[in-house]
Amino acid sequence: MRPGDSFSILNRGKVSFDADTFSLLYLPIIGRDAFGLYQLLRVFSTGKISHFLEYLDFGLNPFIDALDKLSGIGLVRVFDQQPGYFLEVKSPLSFEEFLADDFYKQLLISRIGENKVQALAQKNEPNALEVTKKFHEVYSVKFERSSKLDQPEKFDLTSFKSIMESQHLTFSNENQDILSLYSLAEKFDLNWYELFKAAEQTANADKTLNIANLARTLAGKSEPVPSLAEFPKGFQDLIVISKEVTPADFLSKLKQQTGGFASQEEMKILNHLTKQNIADQVQNILIHYVLIQQEKSSLNSSFVNTLANDWLRHKVYNAEAAVKRILEHQQKAEEKQKNNKNHKNQRKLVKKAPEWSNASYVNTTSAEDIAKFEQYKASRRKDREEK
Repeated sequence: MRPGDSFSILNRGKVSFDADTFSLLYLPIIGRDAFGLYQLLRVFSTGKISHFLEYLDFGLNPFIDALDKLSGIGLVRVFDQQPGYFLEVKSPLSFEEFLADDFYKQLLISRIGENKVQALAQKNEPNALEVTKKFHEVYSVKFERSSKLDQPEKFDLTSFKSIMESQHLTFSNENQDILSLYSLAEKFDLNWYELFKAAEQTANADKTLNIANLARTLAGKSEPVPSLAEFPKGFQDLIVISKEVTPADFLSKLKQQTGGFASQEEMKILNHLTKQNIADQVQNILIHYVLIQQEKSSLNSSFVNTLANDWLRHKVYNAEAAVKRILEHQQKAEEKQKNNKNHKNQRKLVKKAPEWSNASYVNTTSAEDIAKFEQYKASRRKDREEK
């Protein structure tokens, strides 16, 4: 997106807007830049992106960030059709709709605090008998039952909380955890039960949710797994075995093959890796790499933690990804070694240049030597003439 790109508002004049609701509920979440941008989106029709920058008095990056905030919360849809963009502005939720939505309510709590949100949500009901008619009491309309399959299922926080309670799980930070759960459910297209099962498997030992572990696990499962045929035969067998045994058993068997045994310190290292939610199959590949490929006698916490951190940074969540990371590391090491070897060979081939080739060389040959050299050249010419 560039300042010179054009834009067109698809639905100008068709947005319902309540300034009080937008200021009280949306502003704390989207911020001032996005707040100002939304006001312009409501009144502009067509033009250049630079028009927004001029009116709002900020650069392109703040504009893109503000637009992302509006689209992320459902206030604008963006369509790229170069050399310009189409923008569809959406109406904000009403005051009641916003506070009735668990996700938006939690999002607002994270910005202004629970007490202020409760104060906003408080209703002033009159002390009187309500005689409002219900829809079915006034209108006689036959509805066709619509299929739920046509509508995306929304994350059901109430059901999630209920099953958490029955399984004695608790939040680490309720507000932040709930916001993360909504985000993960949307990102990985999971219903409340699927997300709970994943959260249950990645929970801490004290039965609190571990959102970081949950996010890593879901990301790992969503990553495409390469075929075994892409790996050398030895690594194919290793990948298969790594998925069949626990890290403790895998470590013990490797140690037995070399006449050793798994120490308590090594078991503590494996326990630490498990707490970091590193999958068993990844731990097994790590164990094999350290003991067999690196020929270490035992697992060293410093070396193992360095390796584990590197793998987490590179999204190594399964055995295939772990082996791929090892092969990439080996290839880089071989290329470096090859380059170093070539560099040494080149240095051996380079001969010392003669002194007179240096630009700063000063000729110190004596007049007597020059005369002898001229005499030698004259005698050589005479010999050639006589022949």
